[in-house]
Amino acid sequence: MTMTAVEAPGGERIDELVSTVRTKAWLAAVALVLLAACAASWAWLGQVRDVVAGDGVLVAGAGPVPAAAPVAGSVAEVLVRVGQEVTPGTPLAVLAGARGRGQVVRAATAGRVLRTAAPGTTLAAGGAVAAIDPAGGPLRALLLVGRDRLALLSPGQAVTFGGTGLRGRVSAVEPYPASAEALRPLFGADPRTEGRHLVTVDLDRPAWPGATLTPVSGEITVAVRRPVDALFSGGRRG
Repeated sequence: MTMTAVEAPGGERIDELVSTVRTKAWLAAVALVLLAACAASWAWLGQVRDVVAGDGVLVAGAGPVPAAAPVAGSVAEVLVRVGQEVTPGTPLAVLAGARGRGQVVRAATAGRVLRTAAPGTTLAAGGAVAAIDPAGGPLRALLLVGRDRLALLSPGQAVTFGGTGLRGRVSAVEPYPASAEALRPLFGADPRTEGRHLVTVDLDRPAWPGATLTPVSGEITVAVRRPVDALFSGGRRG
C-alpha cells in the first residue's frame, strides 16, 4: 500500500515537524533535569554565611594614643598639625583652665598626629586633646557593632572586608558600650558611634604607613549553613 506524505503549508513534511518538536522537547527535559540537579547539589553542598556587619577603622598596634587634658578647660591654641611627627614631650596644645591660666599639653609618645581638638573646644579632665598614631605593631581593625548583635560574636570568628583583600579573626569583643572619650580619638565627634560596642579584629598583614584610621566595613561570619538548612527552621549550623 502506498502512503502519501502529508506536507505542511510551508512545504515541510509533518513527520519532520513532529521529529523536530520531539527533539526540542527532549532537550528541554534534559535541561530541566540538569537544572534541578544543580539546584539540589547547591542546596546540599553549598554554603550560606550568617554575618554581622560593622563599620570601623584600621589601627596599628593598640591604636591611637590620646593626649589627655590634665585639667578641665578649653583649648586655647593648637600647636601641631594633623600628620606632623612628634616625640615624647612635644607641645601639642595650650589648655585654658577655669582660672584662665594656660597649661601646655605635651605628647607622651612618639608618632604621627591623627586628630586634634579644635580651638575653643571644652574638655573635661582626661579628655582627648589630640590622638597620636605610634605606627608600630600589627595591623588591626576596630569595628562598631550594636548591642542587639553582640551575643552572636566571639573570639576566633572569621572576618572579611569587601574590596580590600583584608581578612582576619575576631580577637576581642567589648561587653560594654565604648565611652565617648574612648571613641573620639578613633571616630571624632560622630553621634552614630553612641552606644556601640568595639570589636577588635587581628588582620593577616602588617600595618603600613598611614594605615591608622583608614575607614573599613567588615562582615563577621557567625555561622555557616547549607542552603537546604536555611530553608527550614531548626537546620543544622556548622
